[in-house]
Amino acid sequence: MKKLFFVLAMSCMASFTGIAQEAKWGVGVNVGYGTDVSKAFLGAKAHYDITEAFTVAASFNHYFKETVDLESYGAVGVEESLKCWDINADFHWNVYRNDLLKFYPLVGLTYLHAKASVDAAGATINNSEGKFGANVGVGAQFDFGSNWGASVEAKYQIIDGAQFVPMASLMYRF
Repeated sequence: MKKLFFVLAMSCMASFTGIAQEAKWGVGVNVGYGTDVSKAFLGAKAHYDITEAFTVAASFNHYFKETVDLESYGAVGVEESLKCWDINADFHWNVYRNDLLKFYPLVGLTYLHAKASVDAAGATINNSEGKFGANVGVGAQFDFGSNWGASVEAKYQIIDGAQFVPMASLMYRF
């Protein structure tokens, strides 16, 4: 399922390659925080400028693993861990743009996957779940030099509840 979503997001981005004459690709790294997951993440981002006014962006974010020893709760020898990641495909409308700065609202799709494991008495119990949702938010991109850029985004992921996700990115543009 996650591979299908990723291939779909990349196909959408690739389908726009013939539209713009001076299109620019960008790739980079993300760092951010998910409030519902309550963890920081590190990720990768790719974006494509369809025109000066519109950009599509895809990202993959891996949240840092959380491990909890449940001994303090009276469960001796029991350990719980949580692993999460998400994939996003967003559309940016660059409402304000000049040579150095773009400001944009964004909308998009997201897929969040979580896996919980409990180790007790030599046995492991695993449970995983993935959910699709929507992204809405705002962002700004600052271009410095001809090939480098940095961006900040604040988006709300609406997935069976919701989480606020602030994020910063450093990108190489080509």
